[in-house]
Amino acid sequence: MGHYFKSILAGVVVAAMATGAQAQSVTLKVLSSDPARVTGDDALVEAIAPASTKSVTARLNGKDVSTVFQATGTPGRFLALLTGLTTGTNTLTASAGAASSNLVLRNHPITGPVFAGPKETPFYCETAAFKMADGTRLPAPTDADCSTAPVVTYIYKAKGAKDFQALPDRTRLPADVAQVTTSTGQAAPYVVRLEVGTIDRGIYQIAVLHDPTREKPVSAVNTPRAWNKRLVYVFGGGCQGMYRQGATTGPVLDDQFLAQGYLAVSNSLNVFANNCDDLLASEAMMMTRERAIELAGPPLFTLGWGCSGGSHQAFLIGDNYPGLMDGIVPMCNSVDWNRLFQMNADLRLVYDWFETPVGKTLTPEQKTAVAGMSLNTAATDSGRLLPKGCPPMTPADKIYDAKTNPTGLRCTMLEHQANSFGTDPKTGRVRNVSDNVGVQYGLAAVESGAISVAQFLDLNEKIGSYDVDNERSPQRSVGDVAGITAAYRSGRVLYAGNGLRDIPIVEMRNYTDDDERATHLKYGTFSFMERLKQHTGTRANYVSLLESHAPGFMSVSRVGGDDLSRDTLGKMDAWLTALVTDTKPGTRAEKMARTKPADLVDACYDRTGTRIVEEQKAFGGKCNALYPTHVPPRMVAGGPMTNDVLKCRLKPVRAEDYKVKLSAPDVARLQKIFPEGVCDWSKPGVGQQPPNGTWQVF
Repeated sequence: MGHYFKSILAGVVVAAMATGAQAQSVTLKVLSSDPARVTGDDALVEAIAPASTKSVTARLNGKDVSTVFQATGTPGRFLALLTGLTTGTNTLTASAGAASSNLVLRNHPITGPVFAGPKETPFYCETAAFKMADGTRLPAPTDADCSTAPVVTYIYKAKGAKDFQALPDRTRLPADVAQVTTSTGQAAPYVVRLEVGTIDRGIYQIAVLHDPTREKPVSAVNTPRAWNKRLVYVFGGGCQGMYRQGATTGPVLDDQFLAQGYLAVSNSLNVFANNCDDLLASEAMMMTRERAIELAGPPLFTLGWGCSGGSHQAFLIGDNYPGLMDGIVPMCNSVDWNRLFQMNADLRLVYDWFETPVGKTLTPEQKTAVAGMSLNTAATDSGRLLPKGCPPMTPADKIYDAKTNPTGLRCTMLEHQANSFGTDPKTGRVRNVSDNVGVQYGLAAVESGAISVAQFLDLNEKIGSYDVDNERSPQRSVGDVAGITAAYRSGRVLYAGNGLRDIPIVEMRNYTDDDERATHLKYGTFSFMERLKQHTGTRANYVSLLESHAPGFMSVSRVGGDDLSRDTLGKMDAWLTALVTDTKPGTRAEKMARTKPADLVDACYDRTGTRIVEEQKAFGGKCNALYPTHVPPRMVAGGPMTNDVLKCRLKPVRAEDYKVKLSAPDVARLQKIFPEGVCDWSKPGVGQQPPNGTWQVF
């Protein structure tokens, strides 16, 4: 962990120039991926030669592959889908006349890994359980990596129909087929080519408009006529999945994407309900995007799109693996999984205290003041913290039990981060990053007068923690500093100052702070915003849009299909189209600023749909009057809005630091509760630092 692919080692083009009047050049470039991260034994390569060139001569590892390079219609430009690459280093040589070029490609297995590190074991295949849009299922896997050959089906929508159905004949369209007009004005029958296969042990889907009755088979040269040349990568939510392939992907069969001509792509490992390791999700996304480009050709841009765990992926991949996405639309975000994990743990402890004799004396308003949010049941969900929260197909005798099977399979989110956090050599377990030493729960509540000093003291005396076996402990949790440091250095705690500084970001949020089932608090917007501003000096590339969640509760269909969503997609398309085609001089920031649509600005929408244009801030203003911001317990305890401190630095307990009068016995009691001191939120956390660069290898 912690080193980088160097382009000088990974493979770059070397163009040899001829001399005299014949001086010309040939340039080689991998279009489907970085040359150091080619996967699956194939790669889409471009050769650019002088305009008068009719063909290029090419050799791959000494073998003649000249016939693979096809003219594109642009003079001097040729494309080739190279196949038969060997694992490891491959050398491509191309020449036109006296000029030649070499390109080194480093190929990795289609089953991975590339950069995500050792594969998670066990790993349960669900290939045969995956149901495709035409009603059929994928065949059983052919190996332990859950592999199966790609399957191509065609589906269509009939006029007025809600769902897709199998296309009965690829030589003749049904009479009732619906017609669509894409975002680029192309009229087409609503017929979709859907490819399903396996990549990086996950199941992928690639969907795009294509009429098999009139068009040639899809290729990088014969791109689908109705494809608008834009790729949307769809991320799915949840955050309990591990040790499994999953039998769902992000929702690629979405009308707002397909009917407008987008190429919609996803992988089952990009659904956090299947896999909640953003490191593995990043690798799966890279490899699946590569396959999509090899299939249909390079897109004008790639847009990341997802809600909840899907937004986590969009943020973390965008920051840690720049170049994979040109822009993102995160929805119902809570920044990164560490923040959600910490909120769940803190809320469980606070709610446990509410059941104690002193805690029971609090009114609902006082409890809200301590918790920082409306009385909430879903946010205390402990499923992702339980060692026994394993996939349902896990044999019972293989699962961890502290007494009967102490070496069994542990299924907490901590184990899911083994490649990032490392393991404790003493215990062999993944390093624990959960820490609440010095955290003064309810601090803002006592300083505002919402609770008494006696209640505040009792809360912090009894708060305790949950240990690594999810058992209640009277002691506070002490995080492993090496693991905490690794969480920052590996990029698992979202930094927001690397790749995210250079791409447009439009966040949509359905307000759910007042819903006791919700975990996606509005403060996540400002937590991300503050990190972006802190590490880039601006938030100019970020737009926040807020609306009521009623009717419905965070359904993917609504989040992906309401009027705000469609409007946002259109404006983001306009922004990215202008940005990637901007050839005027200027920095990336200057280009993002001048290509941003004038009407794409911060706003909220009231419950009638009326738009209120207003800079989104955590507190104050018309939007907050409609949709108040609530915060989690760690921020009630004084933590920063960035909410990015895993383990706080400590300072001595001093009466003068409190906005409420403390007696000498109160101070003595606090010093006993916090013998090492209390959190000093004015300082960075223990081990807190920027990530060790981008494109890290584990």
